[in-house]
Amino acid sequence: MIVTFKSQMIEGDIMATYNTMQRTVILSFLKTNMGQAFTVKEMIAGIRADSSTGISLPESTVYRIMGNLVKSGIAKRDINRNREYQYRLSDDKKGRVIVRCRICGKVQQIDEEVCREMINELNDHGSMGTDGDIEILVICDDCK
Repeated sequence: MIVTFKSQMIEGDIMATYNTMQRTVILSFLKTNMGQAFTVKEMIAGIRADSSTGISLPESTVYRIMGNLVKSGIAKRDINRNREYQYRLSDDKKGRVIVRCRICGKVQQIDEEVCREMINELNDHGSMGTDGDIEILVICDDCK
């Protein structure tokens, strides 16, 4: 295994990271599927399905890498309807509001202006702040 040391720019801060082949493959997969969230098993299957990688990733390695990516703010972690962690690349640090069907798990993002108003209201006047993401659970029209 080849390990390289590299400085990475994240939101104006320089963070030192080790870019392993596994980390690079995972980041590439998430960038290719930007905006989508995956469980670790789904990531492994998606990476395996990409014949160009030729790499096999143990679950423990993917969990470790994703934990580091979440901790550094590069990725976000959500929980799906099966109570499994799903990971996605952070699309921005400003936050978003998503509506998720509690039955089928279908996701829809709310208009950006409405998101900002909700997040600002919670941060300014609520007894709790947000980490930037808000999820509203509903039952979609297909599941009613």
